Amino acid sequence: MKFTEHRDSNILTVKNYQVGGVKVNNDWINHSCYLNQKNLVENWACDTLEALSEARLDELFLLQPEIIILGTGENQQFPAPKYFAYCAQRGIGLEVMDNSAACRTYNVLTTEQREVVLALII
Repeated sequence: MKFTEHRDSNILTVKNYQVGGVKVNNDWINHSCYLNQKNLVENWACDTLEALSEARLDELFLLQPEIIILGTGENQQFPAPKYFAYCAQRGIGLEVMDNSAACRTYNVLTTEQREVVLALII
């Protein structure tokens, strides 16, 4: 699958996604993770949608996003409405998609210099 390419090698981008793993810059990650343009957390304690909680979202908020893109695996699954409200109360958008679409969307938004966090459930 083709991804948008950044010219700045200091920016964390998704180079490849396949079932069970994601390549961020030159590193393959095969478990749930989250990232923005400058930070990567490789071991996010959210390996299923049911494990999503306000505490897991609070971790993402530390990166000060304007939007969170949540990849829910191979299929798009929606979390409980309370999580959308929890983000909205802080002025942060929450978009949910399958992991492949989430990776592509993250790359596009980073080229626009948007403050975005990509959180992937793998």
